[in-house]
Amino acid sequence: MSAIQRFTVQQDGALLGRFEPIEVDLLRLATTQLLEMLDSGTANPELAATDGIFGRLLPDAYRDDDEAAAEFRRYTSVNLLAQKALNAQTVLSSLHSDVRASDPIASLSADETDVSAADTADRQPYTVSIDPDAVQAWLRSLTDLRLTLADRLQISPDGVVNLATEDTPFLRELYDWLGMLQEELVYAIDI
Repeated sequence: MSAIQRFTVQQDGALLGRFEPIEVDLLRLATTQLLEMLDSGTANPELAATDGIFGRLLPDAYRDDDEAAAEFRRYTSVNLLAQKALNAQTVLSSLHSDVRASDPIASLSADETDVSAADTADRQPYTVSIDPDAVQAWLRSLTDLRLTLADRLQISPDGVVNLATEDTPFLRELYDWLGMLQEELVYAIDI
């Protein structure tokens, strides 16, 4: 748990989240990319049935019966992906609710996310209001973001990262940070 309490519960049940500008930029970018991927899976159910990332997002209902699992996926994947997209859109809406807007980062790669202190010095921290009904959407989207990164990092069931590229350290840090964020959110609503 971080030293600074990121989320505080308000009397009306809403949560206020405090983020640095770069954190909001990363969340916006990652969530936008997640939304685009989910939309592509909704538009193309065949992609959702064959792409590995969708295997993590939509695990088989019947692990010992490939035919039953495929049939179940055929009838449920579009609706499940649409719900995941709605969750991601809820997160984006929350992130855009702050009056201090900033330019999003162009890409999720280590080289393009290096921002100098001068670039962020004049940008103030964000306070994001999360409606009580949106908290579950946030938790689900953070899970989906981590599952997506786990697939990209080729994280095995025992937690070993098998990707070895120049982006691996950055992606691993992002994966861990999203997990910490998720933990902080759960802690805030569990008090």
